[in-house]
Amino acid sequence: MPTLIACLIAGICLAGFLTIWFTTAHKELSVKQSNLADLEEQLRLHERLSGQTRDGPDAQSAAGMLETSRMLYHEAAKDYNRILLRPMNRFPALVLGFRAVKNVKKRTK
Repeated sequence: MPTLIACLIAGICLAGFLTIWFTTAHKELSVKQSNLADLEEQLRLHERLSGQTRDGPDAQSAAGMLETSRMLYHEAAKDYNRILLRPMNRFPALVLGFRAVKNVKKRTK
């Protein structure tokens, strides 16, 4: 009987630990993934804008904004991948379906 109670308490503690571990990892990775998605959307917007103003008077400022947007996206992707590979996040990320992001290659003119 005491062994059964001890096993029950250990099981409850293990379930609580796993719940907290996975919830914390999911929250951290979701925030970074959302930020990355927003920056990717901003990058696509600046790519379209740069394409539309290629020969216009605002071409230089559009190209500068595009380059800044690319830089921000690349840094966010590296940060997301770094957090994904942390030892405490690696297993929950694998189970919860988070995958590494490949950086967008810079286009040359």
